[in-house]
Amino acid sequence: HKIDDRYNFHDASFRRHYQLNYSDGAHDYESYYAPAYRFGYELAEEHEGADWASVKNEAQHHWQMKHGSAWQNVATAVHYGWREQRDPDALRVQHHGEYADYRKSFMAHYADAHGEGGGSFEQYEPAYQRGYDLAIDPAYRTHLWTEMEPELRQYYEEEYADGSVSWEHYRSAAQYAWHDVRAMGV
Repeated sequence: HKIDDRYNFHDASFRRHYQLNYSDGAHDYESYYAPAYRFGYELAEEHEGADWASVKNEAQHHWQMKHGSAWQNVATAVHYGWREQRDPDALRVQHHGEYADYRKSFMAHYADAHGEGGGSFEQYEPAYQRGYDLAIDPAYRTHLWTEMEPELRQYYEEEYADGSVSWEHYRSAAQYAWHDVRAMGV
């Protein structure tokens, strides 16, 4: 039916949002989060002209009555589905190029900032990739770097606490990538 065709068009955006926000392994996309994105999307179609604040409580009540997953675990996905239906272009980050297009700039930054005895570019590349990913993520479109840094620090401590790249160097690389990508039109 028609809503499925329109919804499926947005599936890539929902999956990207899931990968960047929920892919910690606790719950999978298909059975746990996809229904939440769909619910938000369909809710926006059903309540055309209404704003999120006016339907949020009703949405929460409906979700809690019909679904096994806790509202607090899926509320962000439901809201993202709502916003995707309303204004998909606002959520899609408009950036020029893919990671490979920025890699040369990242390598130059690495050589200037970290190249002298600071390890190989390959050791730093995950930090540049993380900064790039955060910069293009629609969920963080309006965030400032200072708002992102605590989340990045937590990610670093969970994923890279082995010490191959210090937090200061990791932060420097990720921050450079964040600003470089955003300066190009995000």
